Amino acid sequence: MARYGLVIDEFRCTGCYACVVACASENSTRPGISWIRIQEREEGEYPEVSKCYTPLLCLQCGKMPCAKVCPSGAISMAEGGVVHIDPGRCLCCDNPPCTGACPFNVLQANKGRRSYFAEYLSSFEKEAYEAHKDGLVEKCTLCHHRIAAGQLPACVQACPSQAMLFGDHDDPTSALSKVISGGGTREMKEELKLNPSVVYVKR
Repeated sequence: MARYGLVIDEFRCTGCYACVVACASENSTRPGISWIRIQEREEGEYPEVSKCYTPLLCLQCGKMPCAKVCPSGAISMAEGGVVHIDPGRCLCCDNPPCTGACPFNVLQANKGRRSYFAEYLSSFEKEAYEAHKDGLVEKCTLCHHRIAAGQLPACVQACPSQAMLFGDHDDPTSALSKVISGGGTREMKEELKLNPSVVYVKR
């Protein structure tokens, strides 16, 4: 069985936000809701200072802290090792415990404006935005619908600096597996031992 994931190279990320825009466009997320964000920080001391960027999204943890606190059992491991939230079972609305349980703060409950252009919605936009109901907790799905169609996740495809490498952990011939087996990657908050499918190139 496949276990899809990413290797993210912070050295290559330029902070252009192409991945953020591509994700919002692909998934029709609501205003103010982003399934991927860019963390910015400065490193070094004047005059040798540089700005660094870290794309952060659901890491698709093998040990899911969000699922452990979900009272309705809405969170599970789906095909391909993607952490899935069942919208029909997500019932917590205003105070979902899963958002606080995620160590990376990447789960968000929908609230506020439903669309960017409320005065007019095409039939496609109306259907897309209605899927993101109030109170529903959502997050990155690695564009599972695109993977099923043989395509790359939208963020990976959009990245101009090729800072994101997509592949199958369980395929030893994949480029992702080769990079990881070479020992050049690290897990975010490795001390938590969450076995994430999304890892980062060592700095």
